[in-house]
Order: sequence, then structure tokens, then C-alpha cells
Amino acid sequence: MISSVLQVVKSFPSHFDESSMFQGQQEDALKLREEFRLHFLNISRIMDCVGCDKCRLWGKLQVQGLGTALKILVSGNKIGLDSTVNANHKGKFQLQRSEIVSLFNAFGKLAESVQEVDDFRSTIR
Repeated sequence: MISSVLQVVKSFPSHFDESSMFQGQQEDALKLREEFRLHFLNISRIMDCVGCDKCRLWGKLQVQGLGTALKILVSGNKIGLDSTVNANHKGKFQLQRSEIVSLFNAFGKLAESVQEVDDFRSTIR
């Protein structure tokens, strides 16, 4: 299944270029990366205040999925081209089980959203 997903991704013409995400001065780029991390942490803390347990669980799962995707994009000691997942310095890069589950859940939710938009567009034509 994962292989087929990766084949579809490779066939997509305009991929997201994470190397352009934190351009500029190294100091500013590191600061921006830390801001992203803190914002995701803050969103997760806000989700703790949600009264409904089910809503809190699903909300935190989705936020963790997006955070994990961002973690994959920007992890490592360097920013830019050297921050990609297949870079040599990431030999020890590892995700926790909960991060993997939340990442696949986020992929699923995103796929459902794209399908809904497509269905909506075909309905209004």
C-alpha cells in the first residue's frame, strides 16, 4: 500500500519543496522553525481545554499528524536541502508509533477532504 502511495506521489507534477520553507539567514530560519514547533505545541495544549473527550482525542490526533509531517520535513541539524528525509545525517531519524499512526490518520483525513472538494466541484458544474 505504501509503495503504491509513493508511486502516485512521484507521478504528481508539482511537489512541495521543503528546501524553500526556511530560506534566509540561518539564525532567522532556526527561529522560524522553533516558532512552528511552539505553535503546534500550543495548539495541542489548547485542545486539552476541549470539553468533549472524543473531540479532544480526534483533534489532538490530527494536530499530531500535521506536526509529524512538519517534523519529517524540517528534522535534522540543518535547514534547507540537507533537511530532507533521505539525507545522510538522518541515519538515526525515527518516529514514535503514535506519530506514525497520527501521520497516516492525517493523510486519510486530507484525502477525504480532497475527495469532498472534488465531489463538491462536480456537483456545482
